[in-house]
Amino acid sequence: MIFSVIVPVHNAEKYIKEMLDSIIPQLGREGMDAELILIENGSTDQSAAICDEYAANNPFVYSYHFGKIGAYAARKEGIKKSMGQWLIFADSDDLLMDNAIEDICRALTDASIAHKPFDIVLYNAATDKAPSKRKFAFPFEENKVYSGALKDSFYKTMCEGDSLNAMWNKCIKRDLAIEVLLQDKDMFLNYGEDLLQTAAFLDKARGIVYLDKILYIYRPNDKGLTGGYHIEYLPNQETAWNKFDSYVKKWGGERFVNMVELRKSLTCSIALSKLIYSDQPISIVKTELENIFKSEFYRHYSRMPLPDWAPEESVLVHKLQLSTAAYQKLFLSALKYRAKHSVKRALKKNHRKSER
Repeated sequence: MIFSVIVPVHNAEKYIKEMLDSIIPQLGREGMDAELILIENGSTDQSAAICDEYAANNPFVYSYHFGKIGAYAARKEGIKKSMGQWLIFADSDDLLMDNAIEDICRALTDASIAHKPFDIVLYNAATDKAPSKRKFAFPFEENKVYSGALKDSFYKTMCEGDSLNAMWNKCIKRDLAIEVLLQDKDMFLNYGEDLLQTAAFLDKARGIVYLDKILYIYRPNDKGLTGGYHIEYLPNQETAWNKFDSYVKKWGGERFVNMVELRKSLTCSIALSKLIYSDQPISIVKTELENIFKSEFYRHYSRMPLPDWAPEESVLVHKLQLSTAAYQKLFLSALKYRAKHSVKRALKKNHRKSER
């Protein structure tokens, strides 16, 4: 078998049928030797039933249920179940482009690189709002195997930004995935898991190939496993960053440390943004805000500058973090946000009544 497509699934009933319908026709094409592995991950909606339905109707689709084990562990279970020589990772709320798997297959057999050992094919993506615009400005060349010292450009990109973090725009040789899996300790992570899994794969890969095509469509989902605010967000991120530090030192000594610290500062601002602009009750916001301020990770990194590419929302929150009476101002921002949205909901409700 050539390909195994591995998809962790959690609360994606709004998206998953469209996602599966973007993959299954590609796997069912004549001559395509592939399977689709769905790792249902503790959903509270109809996602599990949908997975089982598609598995029952397609002989190359397999549905497994593990409970809410986390995205990190879900991918690992998918790797264990896989039979393909190459593994394609996707999220349940996104889409594969129509010819994505054929394009990956052609990249694997390209004559200019076929005789060189490589274990990863990286490709570009787009968002559903701008499906023809590349999401990432990767500095890599096509038809080139990045191995040995050439992998340094991947290490640099990995440390300086988040464009390489995601697992969903990579095809990875199963032998490499199994090697990483066997050396990895069990860990429950819902946040920061992409950072660690990608880092491990880049570190051990004999070579990496870049395919300069949009093969994946990313769609935000606040109801997904990593969407919205969850109390484990900052502790998970702290665990991930602490483990990632070993790669940073291995790849560049002190060369990448400063930029990684700026990214840790951004993590603190993102945690606050997720909390303040969430649908959590204000009592939970107050408790969690207090917990974040007590966090050693937050106290150490939150007052550092942000990377130049930080999102505008994080920049605004960061300014509040640095201000006098930061806690009070952040809490007030949360109150204002809820008041504003309460008014919007009331207006929308009255509008619906008036239309009846």
